[in-house]
Amino acid sequence: MRYLVNDSTDPYFNMSFDEWCLERLQSDDVVFYLWRNRSSVIIGVNQNQNAEVNLPYLRAHGIDLVRRSTGGGAVYHDLQNLNYSFVGPATVTDGSIVLGVADALRGLGVKAEVGGRNDIFVDGRKVSGYARRLWRDRAIIHGTLMYDVDIDTLTKALDTPGSKLHRKGVASVRSRVANLRELLPGFRSMDELQSYLQEFFSGGDDRIELSQKQIAEVSDIRDSKYADPKWIYGTWDL
Repeated sequence: MRYLVNDSTDPYFNMSFDEWCLERLQSDDVVFYLWRNRSSVIIGVNQNQNAEVNLPYLRAHGIDLVRRSTGGGAVYHDLQNLNYSFVGPATVTDGSIVLGVADALRGLGVKAEVGGRNDIFVDGRKVSGYARRLWRDRAIIHGTLMYDVDIDTLTKALDTPGSKLHRKGVASVRSRVANLRELLPGFRSMDELQSYLQEFFSGGDDRIELSQKQIAEVSDIRDSKYADPKWIYGTWDL
């Protein structure tokens, strides 16, 4: 499978990169890329950040609040969380992509199983979630792989009255998620996991190189949309 490289850790740029690839990348086949965000909370397109995110905690600790263009719930990212994106014809299914990610983990000896709404679990603990967006005849499916995410920061960032995490209880959430680092003792860093997944999915296929003009288009989307407070905070008051 052909692939792109996105080395940015700016979550606003990375959401824009997803949108650009979905709407402007010229490819009849499915392509993929792996990427990371600095410390940030990514909320779904229709979510009320006041109900789902501990905004005072984010502000006090310099954690970015970012709104994506796909649905689903709020998630915490840091540099020890590896994200994947697959972009291609709308006929590509969520299940096929998530099963492929689970197969890659099973190739490392991890007992990964797909359950719920196509999330990935190991011994009942969630290690990966995903979201999807359709645009015309194309689709993007992107998701997370928790390698060594700071669970303490995750719980504090998402623990606010009325939130899903608050309703379930912090202790319950801690027991229901897992970092892949504890399941992959042979790996010394997430870089090794990223390299493995890059090779697994590319299968030796070529990299797609973006021009400076195309990168500038991504940056324009970042500045005009994803980094704009009007997009981030939506119609809800601060």
